[in-house]
Parts: sequence; C-alpha cells; structure tokens
Amino acid sequence: MKRLFSIALAVAGIAMAGQGLAKEIDMSKITCKEVSEMPAARTLGVAMWMSGYAHGKANNPMVDSEKAHANAEKIVAHCKSNPSTTLTDAVQAMGH
Repeated sequence: MKRLFSIALAVAGIAMAGQGLAKEIDMSKITCKEVSEMPAARTLGVAMWMSGYAHGKANNPMVDSEKAHANAEKIVAHCKSNPSTTLTDAVQAMGH
C-alpha cells in the first residue's frame, strides 16, 4: 500500500508539473478558501507540500497513506468551516 501511495504521489507530481505552476505561493499565508478555488492538480501539489512540511518539522521521513488520507479529510472539514483561516493554521488546529 505504501509503495502504491509513493507511485501515486510521483504521478501527481508529474501531472502537477505539466500544469505549468508558474505562480509562486506563500504557503504561510494561503487561506483555505484560496486552496479550495485552485484547480485539482494545484490543490494536490499544495497537499503534497503541506504533508512534506509537517513530516519535516516532525523529523519523520515516513508516510502512512491511510493516516495521511484521514488527516487530509479532517483538514478539509476544518477548512470548509473556516475558509478565512490559513492552511498552516488549519493543519496546526488538527494537531499535525
């Protein structure tokens, strides 16, 4: 399962790169509303970056795909209720 998740992330990264992400994003300031308005490929890129950022801060190179999916669902629910909050604040509010 973890290998499949790694492959999916790699494919998503390639797809995202193909979208031509020319715009720089300040990840400390991006709001939940701004993320929700992005195209799917860009949203996936943001999610991948946030996951890597959270794991890096925790000094944890391992990714549990099931836990990551459950955490993402919690963050999405939090963001729907709090669209003006920053994505980093949403991640912190969920305890990640």
